Amino acid sequence: MATTDAPDSAGTDTAPAQANPWRLRYMVGDLEHYTEWTTDFPTIENYYDQYRRGDYAHDVAIERRTVVKR
Repeated sequence: MATTDAPDSAGTDTAPAQANPWRLRYMVGDLEHYTEWTTDFPTIENYYDQYRRGDYAHDVAIERRTVVKR
């Protein structure tokens, strides 16, 4: 049986402590791939340059995770 942690006493949803996580999306053949989310933008930017110039990946894009508040 699965269990969950009890909700906090305030009862509010908060965004994760990480700000502006980024990831790289790219295609290899007909398959779509993603890197892990990271806050280290220079790493993602470096991957973007490498994949964009390489022969094996296409449709390379940097994605940013955002939080939508209701």
